[in-house]
Amino acid sequence: MHRRTLIAGALLALAAAGPAPAQDHWPERPVKFIVPAAAGGTNDVLGRYIQEPLQKILGQPVVMEYKAGAGGAIASQYVAQQPADGYTFLLHGSGLVTVPLVQRKPSYDAVKDFVPVSLLGTSPMVLMTNPSMPGTLARFVQQARANPGSLEWGASALGGVGQLAMEAFHEAAGIRKMVMVPYPGAGPSAQGLLAGQTKYMLSTPSSVTAGFVKDGKMRILGVSTAQRSPLLPDVPSISEVVPGYHTETWFGLVARTGTPPQVIARMSDAVAKVIAQPEIQEKFRAVYVVPRGGAKELGDIIRADHALWGKVVKANNITMD
Repeated sequence: MHRRTLIAGALLALAAAGPAPAQDHWPERPVKFIVPAAAGGTNDVLGRYIQEPLQKILGQPVVMEYKAGAGGAIASQYVAQQPADGYTFLLHGSGLVTVPLVQRKPSYDAVKDFVPVSLLGTSPMVLMTNPSMPGTLARFVQQARANPGSLEWGASALGGVGQLAMEAFHEAAGIRKMVMVPYPGAGPSAQGLLAGQTKYMLSTPSSVTAGFVKDGKMRILGVSTAQRSPLLPDVPSISEVVPGYHTETWFGLVARTGTPPQVIARMSDAVAKVIAQPEIQEKFRAVYVVPRGGAKELGDIIRADHALWGKVVKANNITMD
């Protein structure tokens, strides 16, 4: 009788506890990475670099899915509306923060609607100029200060970090009333600089622009990081001429708010193991990204960006539909 009572009690306890939480066995099916741009961008390239080793660690396929448009807002809104079950992640960058800050009617909130999973890496922005401009950063800034409203500059996306970083540069450098020319992407904006339609722009470095610099078709005058970047050690930091100026872009993985903490922790740990691999680090640096991991690190960057770019947007009255 006593033995039956013990068995019955154990069964009741199991029933009360219910089935084991699904996240304890996560992932049980393929995991999706939503990319907020067409294939071929830096987000996509980094995602593909980590895709295969992540699959080995997780034991499930990692599928890349592309949802381009609206500066990444379409992809971001999509992920924010998916079930918070740990099977849909957003592989985004700085635009996750900047786009809703400039929208008249934001479709999502970068801080409230997402939780950081892992930073992948950071990249400096570079001040690129047409060869007709002065050949040093100091001389360029001097000429621009002395001639307000005389130069055109390119923006690869309205409301993107390139536009906001340039406005912050203008403010810090005392450059006034220059003319922004918007382009639908980094490629077209680089072509505009080559053609002389614009005289300068801030953008992330790439192998394509490096080729143009090597051929003398454009110049790189400075990097946006507080100190010289290990990726471009011979290029001066903009802060050497414009004290206090500092910004950089980032790439990382986020999930919808409400995703189980155990899932976030496991994915973050898996990404960290992948990024620690020397061959992955070498691939990242080849596309001008400094490999960095961590959920806390990404969260800190998102909050800092939200505060910084919010001030820039307000000060310059930047809005877009």
